[in-house]
Amino acid sequence: MFSDIINWFAGLDYVAGALYTAALFLYIAGFLGAVLPYPGCLVALGGSVCYTLATGEPYPAWWVWCLLVLLAVFGTLVDNLTTALGARKFGGSKHALWGSMIGLFAGALFVFPFGIILGPFLGAFVAELYFQKKSTRDSAKSGMGATLGLLAGVLAKLIIMGLMLVLTVM
Repeated sequence: MFSDIINWFAGLDYVAGALYTAALFLYIAGFLGAVLPYPGCLVALGGSVCYTLATGEPYPAWWVWCLLVLLAVFGTLVDNLTTALGARKFGGSKHALWGSMIGLFAGALFVFPFGIILGPFLGAFVAELYFQKKSTRDSAKSGMGATLGLLAGVLAKLIIMGLMLVLTVM
């Protein structure tokens, strides 16, 4: 019986198992990156590479790899663009954009998970109030725009990474 267990372990492909595990962890980290302030789409692309290496097949095709890279880059850019567009749409300045980014990082570090939503709002609000000398109402409006833009970016990144996952496993 003990020899059967040893033979079973000897027959395992440890490299493939490690690559499948790495792919799983990278995709989980990628999806967390949709909410946390780091490039989750690029991390998920690493998961796609590990999964493909684990399967040992010359799959996916070159055009799928091009599409995966484009989606990863677009997903990384869309986060910053939606936050900026949200702040701009609601009358925010460049200070509001920078304040929302700083607030996002600070909120993620200190008051997770609520800080991810409150941080950009407070960052844009304080930046507009202090640097632009806007009224409380206008500053709150800019903060709300930055927060809505951030949430739109999170949704877009989740959709993009879901599409990347489907393209990888197909």
